[in-house]
Order: sequence, then structure tokens, then C-alpha cells
Amino acid sequence: MFIVIEGTDASGKTSLIEAIDAEIRSRYPSSDLQKFHKGRPGEETRRWVLNDYVTSIESVDWTRNNALSDRWHWGEITYAPLKRPHTNNDGYGLLGRAGWRWTELFMKSRGISQFWLYQPLDVIQSRLSSRGDDFVNVNELSEILDQYNAAAVVSNLTDILKPEADSLDGITDLARRVVDTASLNSERVKKLVSFPEYIGSLEPEVLLVGDCRNIVKKYGVETHLPFMPVDGNSGEFLLTALPSEFWKTVGIVNVNDMNGSFSALHTALNSPTTIALGRLAAKGMESQGVTPDVVLPHPQYVRRFHNRDKTEYGEAIKRNTTNPNKEDKWALR
Repeated sequence: MFIVIEGTDASGKTSLIEAIDAEIRSRYPSSDLQKFHKGRPGEETRRWVLNDYVTSIESVDWTRNNALSDRWHWGEITYAPLKRPHTNNDGYGLLGRAGWRWTELFMKSRGISQFWLYQPLDVIQSRLSSRGDDFVNVNELSEILDQYNAAAVVSNLTDILKPEADSLDGITDLARRVVDTASLNSERVKKLVSFPEYIGSLEPEVLLVGDCRNIVKKYGVETHLPFMPVDGNSGEFLLTALPSEFWKTVGIVNVNDMNGSFSALHTALNSPTTIALGRLAAKGMESQGVTPDVVLPHPQYVRRFHNRDKTEYGEAIKRNTTNPNKEDKWALR
């Protein structure tokens, strides 16, 4: 079980996290609880934050281990625009839109539960005025809260928590509710533990299937996950091509990285529409007993030869999710 509590300064995260900590230790006295606290990144690079939020924890089975984090990746939307605007080219900080989506899809596939602890502007302003803060000024809170609302829209948010501002009486009950929900999410995702190469929803509308990871000698095997979006690569292109909101409904995997388990993954995901990204992906699927519903070009090809058609490419993926058409103008025959 992995729980993330997001929230502005002075929203009450510390009190809630302490209560969740106590609740987890009460329920699972023999289990370790790993705790995280996310602040300003140690290095202002995309690779740093993707390692911090994804690849550093991808090998852990979070259905058998417990973690609790004071914030995770939301700071790239909520604080980067204000505190380090030079890292904020598209509203998603160092992650960029592609890195944000990749992180979110990874978290979904691991059953990581994201909660936003919300308090109204007047409450957090009053609290911060009383206690002071070395990082955030009271007059910055309105903009920060607006950015939290923006982050919630583009996140696979588990729940928004809205406790009474003037009382701590309900914190224990709130912590119990958080742990109940996170435990259920962890239980649901157990069916995906055998497929560490997959990112996305438990029951995606479409499974996007690539060929295999492009392992660059300079970086070695950074991750077993598909389409890591760095250096303007095909992962960056694919993840930014997918239309708004639609991206949350996809699953992504590289078939030839799966050692023969693709068919089992397809079944575990409730047999969604499959779109092979390129002929090599289609060939890999067929060798493992699954025929793609449609074959579209690999994003690397589109990036190199049809870069200006990125939006159209994303719309073709969406269109072929609900109506796979091997005669589509983007389909490979």
C-alpha cells in the first residue's frame, strides 16, 4: 500500500500524516512503513525527477510493502511556476506534460493512492500568518491553491479530503478512511504484480503496444517501463500526442520486453482493444497469441517524418480505440 498526501502549506498535512502513520502501524504492526517527504528536486533535470518519482521505486511490490509520503510529484505543477519558473516550459515543471502523464500512469498501475488535503484560502492564509514560513509567503497562497486545482484536474486523484478547519476531532476517522481506500486500491492492483513492464489503468480502454525499450549505452537499463519520456524521444512524442483526458484511459507496454507474458497481461486487463505501434510490435503480439485490433505507426516514425501531424496521430489512436479500423488512413496494412 502506497499513500501520497498532497496539499498546500498550512493545510494540515502533518497532523493527518501522523494519524495515518499511527493507523497503518496499528493495523500492520509487523510490517515496515517507508516514509517519504518530497520537496525541491535535488537536480533540475527531467531524468532526476523521473527517477525520484518513478524509477527509484518501480521494482518494489507495493501490494506487499507500505509507504506514506508527504507530497509526491504535484510540486511540478503547484510550486514550479512560482518558485522556479525557468523549469516550467509547459505548466508541468521539470516533468513536462509527457513526464507527468508517464508518472501518473505508473502510479495507477502500482495502486498508489493520491489524496489532496484541501483547505479554503482564508484558512491556510490565517494559519500561515500565525506560524510564518521560510519558503512560502501568505500572498503567494492564492496562486498556489489555484495550481493545486489545476493539478487535480490532470491527476488520477483518489479523493479530495475536506476536514473541518477548526477541529482535529475527525482526523483519526479521516486517517482510517484513507487507509481503507488505499488498502482496497492495493488489493485491486495485485493482478498486475506479475507484469512490472506495464503502466496504466487496471482496465484500460486501449492497450498501446510498443516493440522494446531503446536502451541507450550512456544510461544503461534505466527502467523496465515503456516509453520513458526523455530527450525529446518517442515516449515524449507519444505521451504528448494523446488527447486530454483520453490519456488517463490507456495502458502501455512493450511486448518484446515481456518474456512471453503478454497474453496473460491482456487477459488480466480484461482484454481491451489493442493497438500495435509499428509492425515489429504487431509481430511480437502475434508471436504471443494476440492479434492486434489495428496497427498504427510507431511514434518514433511519426516524430521523424510526420512531426507536424502529432495531434492527428493522437486523434487516430483515440479513434481506433472505440472503432478499430484496419482501413483507417493511419493504419499499416
